[in-house]
Amino acid sequence: MQSQANHGKMLTVRSGYLVCPHCRRNKRLIQVPPDTKAERLRVYCRDCKTETIVDIDRGQCFESRSQ
Repeated sequence: MQSQANHGKMLTVRSGYLVCPHCRRNKRLIQVPPDTKAERLRVYCRDCKTETIVDIDRGQCFESRSQ
């Protein structure tokens, strides 16, 4: 049985870098090249001290909602 990941809201990528969805201050959270793929990647923001789990598929970033 194969489960599909449920994606939450789409996250903002500016100038190739993921922007923190909570504080939107840190423009260099993580670099996201156009061919990047990742599931359930933990990303930590040093400014607002929050951790977000992210799914990345070919440059598009989504907040992870899968169990």
